[in-house]
Amino acid sequence: MNRLLLTAIAGVLLFGTADAQESTGDAPVQLTLKNAVENALQYSKQLQTSKEDVAVYKEKIRETRAGILPQASVGFNATTNFGKTLSFGQGMSLKTDAVTFNGTASYLLSLQQFAAVKIAKVAAQIYESQDESTIINVKANITDTYYAILVYKRNIDILKDNLKDLEEIQKHTEYTFEAGACEQTDVDQMKVNVATLKNAINSTERSYETTKRLLVLQMGMPITTKIEPTENLADMITESTIAAEYQTFDITQNVDYKSLELSNKVNEETLKMYKKAYIPTLNLAYQYTKNIVGGSPFSLEHTGTATLTIPLFQGFARDSRVKQAKLNIEKGNTNMALLQDNLQQNEEQYRYELSSAIEAYLLQKENLEVAERVLNNYKNKYNQGVLSSLALTQANSNYLSAETSYASACLDLLMAQTKLQKLYNNFEY
Repeated sequence: MNRLLLTAIAGVLLFGTADAQESTGDAPVQLTLKNAVENALQYSKQLQTSKEDVAVYKEKIRETRAGILPQASVGFNATTNFGKTLSFGQGMSLKTDAVTFNGTASYLLSLQQFAAVKIAKVAAQIYESQDESTIINVKANITDTYYAILVYKRNIDILKDNLKDLEEIQKHTEYTFEAGACEQTDVDQMKVNVATLKNAINSTERSYETTKRLLVLQMGMPITTKIEPTENLADMITESTIAAEYQTFDITQNVDYKSLELSNKVNEETLKMYKKAYIPTLNLAYQYTKNIVGGSPFSLEHTGTATLTIPLFQGFARDSRVKQAKLNIEKGNTNMALLQDNLQQNEEQYRYELSSAIEAYLLQKENLEVAERVLNNYKNKYNQGVLSSLALTQANSNYLSAETSYASACLDLLMAQTKLQKLYNNFEY
């Protein structure tokens, strides 16, 4: 339980303050796991930031695409020589002060620019892949936190029911002491047991509230929002979970694999772009000039130019870029092979953990059933007066220990399942 509390506190520090939606008053929001995930997908600050990154990069695509479109501009040019004129003889003169209108249109035909647009599109897909990764992480975090809440909720219910029984035993022990059938130490021990159990309830309730607050933050809701889970821990563990039937791992559907694959594609397109730097570029331009005031009568209104630029030598800069791009491709291929090995290793490890968690769960479930039967048997003997309160207390302590172990086994099983779901990108909600 301490581990769960530490996890909850660490999660609060990780996710920070979130305040995405208005509280609906003092009434707790009733949440299923599906509701919690849906709220997170709608209000999570992490997802909002991720989607904004995607939107920003889509605008970068438009910016890059603008480079391959024709460019046009207009302007006015005013020059003055402070009223001086030029004389050419025979009474001819020319005013040098002038105002002219210029209109220019140009188009640069460069294969590098087309390649840059293609790279920008692939890079945008990387951001979308990262957004998908954020969604998966949010789902996994919400799921694990919700499971932890259910564990705390179950433990609180068990402890409170047990406290009622223990208080009855305490009263019975006090009556027995007054009748002279037991010692003061028996009464004192029962008081300590009851106080210890109350302290455990208070501690678990604080952990319960802390973890619910963590879930509120993960969902992007105001910190003051009150929530209450509507599902039970036992409902989360189905027959299919215990059967541990694994699906075939399609590594190409893993979001990390897809993201790295796109990064390698960017490297390949970058190499193509650098190679196209050796190809000539063609710049077409048209200019219209109109004298509004003054100006030379010999100036031409329409001017068209076509410039073919053939790159020859740039100090080996192009060669260096090409070599760097080739090295990045080799590095990307190495990283891809390494990622494949890691993902396969992770799948085997997560399957092993799930199998071990299932075995532990079945064992603790059986252990709990035995502890419960023993406790009920001791209660009957105690009520018949053939068993001491201390023996019953020990049996009760064993039962609570079995309950704690069972709840921990349930949580380990569900979290092990979440790991595989995250790896497979296979959440049902």
